[in-house]
Amino acid sequence: MKAIVVGILPQDRIRERMLAIARGEYKPKTTEPKIWFTSMRSLAEVLSDENRALLKVIQDTKPQSISTLAEMTGRKPGNLSRTHEKQNRCEG
Repeated sequence: MKAIVVGILPQDRIRERMLAIARGEYKPKTTEPKIWFTSMRSLAEVLSDENRALLKVIQDTKPQSISTLAEMTGRKPGNLSRTHEKQNRCEG
């Protein structure tokens, strides 16, 4: 399994960093994290047993929609959307 480097920064610093990259003012080094979280707590939430199981289902089945994933997992589409949004907010 490939190691993933993650970073922890406050939301405003993540935003500043992303904007500097988008403006071409900053080029991240290849050794820098590609995934950012606002706290260790938000990282732990993403890596919960339930979410890791969900990621495994996604990896194995590659569902084409939230609805399909909901059918496969027995979870409500709204719940899956909130999980997806929470994870996307953590990434930078």
